[in-house]
Amino acid sequence: MKRLKALLENKVNLFYFFAFMPLVLVLYFNAFGAIIPTFGFLLLLLKKDDLPFYIRTNLIERLLGFFVILISFFLRLRAPMLVRIVFSLSIHFGGLNYIVYIVGLCLAFLGLSSFKHVFTPLFLMVAASLNRFLSEWLGVYLSPHVVPSITSLLAGILQALGIGVETPSPSVIVLQTWRGSLPVAIVWSCVGIDSILIFSIILVVFLFEDESNVKTKVLWSIVGIVGTVLLNIIRLTLIFITDYLYGFEAGGQFHYAVGYILFSAWLAFFFFAFSKRQTIAKKTKQIWQYVLGQ
Repeated sequence: MKRLKALLENKVNLFYFFAFMPLVLVLYFNAFGAIIPTFGFLLLLLKKDDLPFYIRTNLIERLLGFFVILISFFLRLRAPMLVRIVFSLSIHFGGLNYIVYIVGLCLAFLGLSSFKHVFTPLFLMVAASLNRFLSEWLGVYLSPHVVPSITSLLAGILQALGIGVETPSPSVIVLQTWRGSLPVAIVWSCVGIDSILIFSIILVVFLFEDESNVKTKVLWSIVGIVGTVLLNIIRLTLIFITDYLYGFEAGGQFHYAVGYILFSAWLAFFFFAFSKRQTIAKKTKQIWQYVLGQ
């Protein structure tokens, strides 16, 4: 019995070791692209007790699993047009490669029966991978309305901060810097719709797994979405301030990094706060009672 337990523990450790290692590749090539695979991996960790490690896979499942794992590393190399369209291929190992890799890993270690247990992590990663296509589709309909609104809002915030701005068009802000006028265009991809969609997908998956009541889930969903929208306003404001102070080139470099940093920090903060929601609710109630009592 002890020997069987030790074998199962080794199988569990090996599975999670091999599930974790490709995250290093994703992080190396694309830090932002590692967010979804990382959350998928964390969901796998949460399901550790549910995964059927006691089931022995047959030879066909193992061979198929190792074949899928091998394919995952070559998924984004030169391929027929159909494959290129379906998998949105590029030259690096990324989030989509990781999805295929996890499918192969589950086949090799756990067999076909495991897919009902890993459905949620796979759904998270697949849905998030389709995020770009959804963003582009929404942009066709929402961009003419959202971009001018964001432009107007940012112009107002920058003016309130004492920065001279002009808005010659609904999608351009001209900063009046000491070097001269600096026009900066705002396009659909800049408004932060990608981060809002990704946050929403992660939120849906985590709340689906959580046992809280509907009222709590709705309330925290509203807080999360509103917080993500405000975060994007802060991100854009910081980028424009950097453009104003240091020039467009420095602003471009800052633009690339600040979104990843703020979004990752917001995700960590939100889900930490969600995990401590009962303590937060209790403290908030005590503060309100103290204020009203005064």
